[in-house]
Amino acid sequence: MTEKHYLVANKRLQQGEYGSNPMWILAEEIGENELRKVYFRQMHEIKGQKYWLIYKTKDDYLGITIERRRDLTIPHVTNKFVYELECPDERLAYEALFRFVEERLWVGEKIELYSCYDGEEDAARRTACDTVIHMDAGLYITGGASFPIKKENQVADLARKFRWCERQYVVIQR
Repeated sequence: MTEKHYLVANKRLQQGEYGSNPMWILAEEIGENELRKVYFRQMHEIKGQKYWLIYKTKDDYLGITIERRRDLTIPHVTNKFVYELECPDERLAYEALFRFVEERLWVGEKIELYSCYDGEEDAARRTACDTVIHMDAGLYITGGASFPIKKENQVADLARKFRWCERQYVVIQR
């Protein structure tokens, strides 16, 4: 089964990729030796021209993708704008996620995250995995325990602490 992650907000958010560093290069402008050195490559044809989509390193590749899902409601969340979230279980992807949230979250707002297997959006959530993140207060609360978030680099500290859990509900508040 496919694991799905959702980001739910009280406002419209920009869709697309965030945190990755792709390069588009005309196929004729790059040699086979250079292509062997990159972390990820994929050929695309756009308006009759062949291009390589290239990520030079794993760090360039890892990021998040957000896509609006108008047809989906999740009973465990209160915000109304549901986005499907692609976020690998990697520290750099979590950094991209928390940076994205930090840049869009205003005082008094919250963004919710929910993780489950495809088709199990209505299944009961695992309350033992519930997580609350208070950005301004510098608190990370999960499994009944509370941990401080370093003020000097909240995003990196959150990325070190956070991991996805099946049927997990997360609230990020400012």
